[in-house]
Amino acid sequence: MRLLLLFFAVFGFAHCSNPSIPPHDVLFDMPNSAINELAVKAYVPCTDEKFLYCQSQFNAFIGYSGSWSDPVALEQALRAFYKQDISSFLQLCHARTMLYQCFGTEYQTCTSRLQFIKKGANNTNAYQISGVFNSLDFECSGGIIQASQNWDCLYKIWNSDSYQNHKNTCITAFYNNINSENVCIAGQTLAKCFALSFLSADPPCNTAYDLNWFECERIVNMFQIDGNCQNIDCQVMNGGSSFESLLVGNMREAIAAGWISDINQLKAKVYRPSHGHEHDNFN
Repeated sequence: MRLLLLFFAVFGFAHCSNPSIPPHDVLFDMPNSAINELAVKAYVPCTDEKFLYCQSQFNAFIGYSGSWSDPVALEQALRAFYKQDISSFLQLCHARTMLYQCFGTEYQTCTSRLQFIKKGANNTNAYQISGVFNSLDFECSGGIIQASQNWDCLYKIWNSDSYQNHKNTCITAFYNNINSENVCIAGQTLAKCFALSFLSADPPCNTAYDLNWFECERIVNMFQIDGNCQNIDCQVMNGGSSFESLLVGNMREAIAAGWISDINQLKAKVYRPSHGHEHDNFN
């Protein structure tokens, strides 16, 4: 069974009819057969009283009255903060910081897939909800510098027709290739596909190369739930998988789709120095 959801989960997409919510939402379904193949960490209890209190505080801050078991409604509430003025996004990140501080050492446990299953969500929704928080963690921690320095370009690209068309192509390809044996590979390809859309943006946004990395990581983090898919990465690292190699690996598809004309152009566009911006360490 497939369930329409957001973000960082696994995939159908849709334009949202609410004009206050930017159309960069990544709504997708992941087949249950694929989710069931992903390992689940041993359950570490999340204090019920703390969960309810921190959930209510976060919901109040973002003006959300729904349940965390509904990934679509939760994602829409979050995306209402993605406005042209970056101050709304920074308010959302402040809410996320307060949530992290409220949960304290139980943050990772209280936003895990198994926690949401314990709270009544089915396996697919639990994966998606956990992915929503995982992506928000990245945007507001490891990717906050890139987002804040390039917000005008991010907002412009996410709300462009070309991005929507590109997104549709990426998600269609994902659906055509996802199965229980290749969840992480499919996630890496999807992340790479989304990142390539930034290379064809109008100047000067197409030369804000950190945004290619940001977009790639934004999608990758939707898959890195419960310690899964840790081998897919958009970081430029010594001795490890680089963002350049991640993109070059599917060069024929990029050329066929008209996103890039040749290998040298791709290498030139995706180069970015390693700034060492990592996720918060929630261990």
